[in-house]
Amino acid sequence: MNDLSRPRRPHGPGAYVLVLGTSLVLGGLAGAASAFFDDQPGPVGTAMTAALVSAAMAVGFTACIWWWRGIDEAAREAHKWAWWWGGSGGMAVGSVLLLTLMLRAEEQPLPAGIGSAPADIFVSGMMSILLFQLAGYSLAWAGWWLKHR
Repeated sequence: MNDLSRPRRPHGPGAYVLVLGTSLVLGGLAGAASAFFDDQPGPVGTAMTAALVSAAMAVGFTACIWWWRGIDEAAREAHKWAWWWGGSGGMAVGSVLLLTLMLRAEEQPLPAGIGSAPADIFVSGMMSILLFQLAGYSLAWAGWWLKHR
């Protein structure tokens, strides 16, 4: 019997942990490299930071593609459903919060942790949206599996 006649077994939790761990290590390396090149002035430092972060993202994205191709159809549907509904819902909630704070900035002082420089405020806003999307995705993913089990 050749290998093509047997059905392929989908990736299990070990593959997920491997991709998650790889992504965390790559993120840490990209952050460390960015901090190292932060002292480099001018366009060379910016180009090196962008190149290293892009390389880490490309490797992480490749790992995610490998993982996606190895999961079964039910897991794919759960992730697609959670990405659409949870991510969109989280983005909507985060956007309402950020727009409300922006429109009422004179009445409601921003917390000190957000920062005062425009770049700090921008990064805080982007991270807020990302965290709301992640929370929405996680809730929607868990709800999909509870509904379909």
